[in-house]
Amino acid sequence: MMTESRLKKRSLIFAGGGTGGHLLPGIAVAEQLASMDDFSITFIGSNRPVEQQIIERSGYQHLGLASSPSNELKSAPWSFFWNNGRACLQARRILRAERPAAVIGLGGFASVPLIMAASWLNIPIVLLEQNIIPGRANRFLFSRANVICTSFAETRLPKPHSGRPLIAFTGNPVREQMTHLETTPKSEPSEILLLVLGGSQGARAVNQAVLSLLEQGRDALPRRLHVVHQTGETDWKYAVQEYQKLQKHDSELRVTVEPFINDLAEWYSKADLVISRAGATTLAELACTGCPTVLIPYPNSIGDHQLINAQFYEAEGAAVLVEQMADAEVTAHNLQTAVVELLHDSTKRNSLSEVMQKLALPEASRKVADEIMALIAH
Repeated sequence: MMTESRLKKRSLIFAGGGTGGHLLPGIAVAEQLASMDDFSITFIGSNRPVEQQIIERSGYQHLGLASSPSNELKSAPWSFFWNNGRACLQARRILRAERPAAVIGLGGFASVPLIMAASWLNIPIVLLEQNIIPGRANRFLFSRANVICTSFAETRLPKPHSGRPLIAFTGNPVREQMTHLETTPKSEPSEILLLVLGGSQGARAVNQAVLSLLEQGRDALPRRLHVVHQTGETDWKYAVQEYQKLQKHDSELRVTVEPFINDLAEWYSKADLVISRAGATTLAELACTGCPTVLIPYPNSIGDHQLINAQFYEAEGAAVLVEQMADAEVTAHNLQTAVVELLHDSTKRNSLSEVMQKLALPEASRKVADEIMALIAH
């Protein structure tokens, strides 16, 4: 599995993923650790294509285990226990062979087999919790961790038992290009750039609301408009077709549509306004880049964590919150009201940007790396 040259180095394993929201903080920490020591770093998670693509682009080795998410416990219990039992055994074999200095859990169902196996083998464990409301995996694994690094001071974790785990408020790690962002001139300076993000897996409701906004509310929007839209893989072809229809009747509408945007830093630096889900990693990037933002939290997130994340940013005056309603037309109408107001009010956008930047924690990657280094030094 690991080459001989890799085995000579101290090894660290990052466990979990499934989505960019879990993986990107891990990559940021891995890059920080690589600058501090000569580690062999491997990411082990699920077999989801988006996970493989994100890790491979980062240049790290990726291994996938055939684990099952918790929502399959009711729908396919035999498959759930079989897959996760097998994944735990496979994880234990990997850890016995590799003997990493630590395992860093990134959250999500794919982190569970590795963290369980690390606990059985007494390998130091660090968990990263991105949200105010912890996810199922981290709640389940809480007592097995040595250290939990939180993104919010307000993160709602149980009380540690006998001093374990240590809870460290570090902030949510973001990649270095986000913390040293320089404003990139637009190719068309008079053009308004609207950046739309539905998360690494896309968001059907957000995609439809934005398309409805452009179809029904176009007259109220600035004429020279460039929409950069990350749709997710599922909606990409549909969105491309809908944008082509809009452009037939609107020569001043420019569109860039991608299933997944690799270099978000470039678009953050140019964006006049962002429409986004309220995942914690995206919020951390938005804070570091100071983008004025309209947040549409995913309504079915575990423990309503996206809504709670968004309410925190709204209460601070850093973002505008538009809740996704059961009636798609109501969501589209509320989004149109917020977007039109902000695109015609640069003072309000500047205010949101200033407050957003005050919430940034650009040293989060280093702080998490310091916690890991302190743990493995013992």
